[in-house]
This record gives sequence, C-alpha cells and structure tokens, in this order.
Amino acid sequence: MRPRRFFLVSILVPVLLQHTGFAQQLTPPPAHIPQGWYVYPSEKLKNADENTLRCFNYSQNEWQVMNEGNSVKITDRYQTGEKQDIPQVPSLPPLLRREAGMPGRTVDSGLRSALHFKNGWLLAYNAGEWGGGLWLTNEDGSKTKRILSDNVRAVIPTDSGILVLSGLAHLAINFGNAFIFSEPNGLDIVLQRAVALDGEPSAPAKEADGSVLFVTTYGLCRITKSGELERLTYFPNWTASQYPNSMAITPDGTIFIGMRMFVLKLQASSSGYSGQWLLPDKCRSFSLQQSGCVCHP
Repeated sequence: MRPRRFFLVSILVPVLLQHTGFAQQLTPPPAHIPQGWYVYPSEKLKNADENTLRCFNYSQNEWQVMNEGNSVKITDRYQTGEKQDIPQVPSLPPLLRREAGMPGRTVDSGLRSALHFKNGWLLAYNAGEWGGGLWLTNEDGSKTKRILSDNVRAVIPTDSGILVLSGLAHLAINFGNAFIFSEPNGLDIVLQRAVALDGEPSAPAKEADGSVLFVTTYGLCRITKSGELERLTYFPNWTASQYPNSMAITPDGTIFIGMRMFVLKLQASSSGYSGQWLLPDKCRSFSLQQSGCVCHP
C-alpha cells in the first residue's frame, strides 16, 4: 500500500501547487545571461586593487543595451554607431529661431528631443557644460517660452504628465532633478511636482506599470506613477566613472544597464536587488596599457 500512496501524492502535490499558485512562486527566474557574455566573479571585484579599478575607468568600450524580443541585445555603441541615449530629432517648427540661453550657434545645437503636442512643441536641450534647458513653442515656432534652465537628460511622456529628468555631472559638479509637468497646450504648461536627485540622471527606461527607472552616479532610482522618488539600490564607488548610457528591462523584470567596462544585470529579490557584472567571453582578463584597458581571452 505504501508505494500506491506515494504514487498518489506524487501526482496530487504538483496539481495542488499549480492551482494554488505555489508552483509559480517556486519556479526560479531565468538566468538571462546574453550569449557571448559571462558573469565576472564578485570576489574578484571585491578584492580589486587600484590598478584594476583604473583599468575599468580607461576601458575603450561603451556597452549599450536594448530590448530584442524577450531578451537583451548588447552592442558596442562606438563600433556600431548606434547611440540609444541620443534619440533622433524630428523636423523642427519652421519659424523657430535660436533664443538666448539655447546652447551653440544654431537652433539645433545641443537639441536632445523635440516633442509635438497640441498647438505646440516641447524642446529639450543638453550641451553638457555649455548649457541646456527646456522650451515651449507655439505650432510654427514663432513664439517661445523658456521653462527650465537645467541640462535636460530626458523627456518622457507618462500617464500622469511629462517627466523631465535634468542635471549635469562635470568635474566637481554633480546634480539632478526630476520634474513632472502637465501635458503642454501651446505655451501653457503646469509644474505638478519637482524632486531633487543625488546626481545627474541617466539611462531612463519605462516599467510596465508606467513608472520610470533611471540611474545616477550612486545607484538605481525610480519615479513612481504618483511622482514619488524611490532609491532601489546603491552602486559601488568604483562605478562613478562607468557612465551608464542605456537600460533594458526584460518581461520578468530583470534590468540590464549598459556602461563603459561592464553591463550590470540587476534582479529584484525579497531583500532588494542582487547584481551581476557581465563581461564579454573574450575578456577573461585585462591589463592597463598606454592605449587603455585591454581585454585578453
């Protein structure tokens, strides 16, 4: 009789788990390590000497990540010429002229995005240490109105309005802000919320629920749909010179962040976020040379 009882239990337990939802909870998430990449041992990072950390900072790579189906594609943004963090700008309003405060000598110098709304345009500028800002124009660009004087890093339409991430990291300067505006109508716009950040925001990406993730020098942050700022995890101090440029989120919530030397993979857990630092298979070791940080198989 015992073998028969064991047989029945072995059938019933998986069925019960499936119908109660426990089976899904017990199923581990997929690894999501892209082909051609591996996880650099965490112990080596913890014990890295000053020369190794300097090598990271002088890497000749700038890894960029983007979603490709249910997985992530990683490219070298300088070799491919694809720069996800510098979006293509559409045609500008025909009568638009350069205004005081706009960086550069032409109206499109430092222009980061141009979004068309009802009866007007929202123009975002970022020329680094040369300045930036946010402007509204009417439909043909003959009238303009300056909204912000900050360097604009991203303009993201959301369900609650327009999220504007701004800031600058240059030499000893490192600041950032998040603004939520109403959707503009001509030259009319309303500031709904402003949040100070601990550094320049980079690599924003929208989550499925409409929240927005981004990184600063110090770690991963979120602006929720209600406009609240959440600090999700901190980065090690040596990542200050890694300059994140892009973020991709897979359907299961795994986060990939493209940086200079590494691609950072973050997985949510009950205790926060666990991180893995990814390198190409051809970069099993590296050395700091005159030409920069050189990888070796």
